[in-house]
Amino acid sequence: MLKSKLATAAAALALSFGAIGSAQAMGITAGDFKFTIDNYDSGTTGYGNAAVACLNSVAACDAAASSKAPGSVGSVNTSADTMGIFSIGLITKISDGSVMFTKGVDGYLTGVFGGLQDHSAGTACGLGGCSTTTFSSGGTWALFLNAVDYDPTLGPSVAAGKDLNALLYPGISGGTLWLSGVFGAGVSSADPTATYMSDFNSSSFAGQGKAFLDITGGSMMGKFNTDQEIDPNNNKHDLAMDITFKATPAATASGWTVVSSGQITGNAVPEPGTMALAGLALLGAGPASRRRKS
Repeated sequence: MLKSKLATAAAALALSFGAIGSAQAMGITAGDFKFTIDNYDSGTTGYGNAAVACLNSVAACDAAASSKAPGSVGSVNTSADTMGIFSIGLITKISDGSVMFTKGVDGYLTGVFGGLQDHSAGTACGLGGCSTTTFSSGGTWALFLNAVDYDPTLGPSVAAGKDLNALLYPGISGGTLWLSGVFGAGVSSADPTATYMSDFNSSSFAGQGKAFLDITGGSMMGKFNTDQEIDPNNNKHDLAMDITFKATPAATASGWTVVSSGQITGNAVPEPGTMALAGLALLGAGPASRRRKS
């Protein structure tokens, strides 16, 4: 009798957790994770070698820049200085290295970002040359589940149906919205208002950038909206991003300023639907056993 009860309960649990498995898209599990990303960026770089080109003013930075980012010309936000497209190659669990998503095997996760406006920029020079530091304001992003990968050969210039600062881009924004959000303020203790910080060689444009991201929408919002990342100002965010970038002939030929690679980290939680199904599984096991006994 006990054996039959356990078998019936196990069957009920298996059926319920089978539904749970289908609810967990791409096998995303709770806990720490890392998105490995590739990125093409259109950026404003021409701040010269002035110690302080502009400080705490988007308008002053617009005036100081010798040329604007290609993607801002004709855009809905002509004051934007950083915008681009990105693709997720892998999603892995940091703690054990398990793979939860592989590009091309589980589909394609492609995104677009824009609206980042430089409000401070300055240059420091030394034996290794000059480097520029910028702090930006604003910024939005969106990540889509697509049938194909992004196409960086389209370039950043605004054309029909394409505007990076409006998060419109052929082959990306037509997919299913997976996550969307904003760049969160607090990326640097030197400027608590900044949403994005970059440092790059003033001549080669090779450098690095960092940001914290806050999730506001998308089908997977309930999975990743956790406020587990803490910035230098003790603000909580959902995701942390670190990238390195450099100019390449292929990127330049398509109109981009740099090509980037990096990671986005955070923590995932079980989706509410998943937890509800787990509860139903446990509740269903009892009645199933009782019916078997009768």
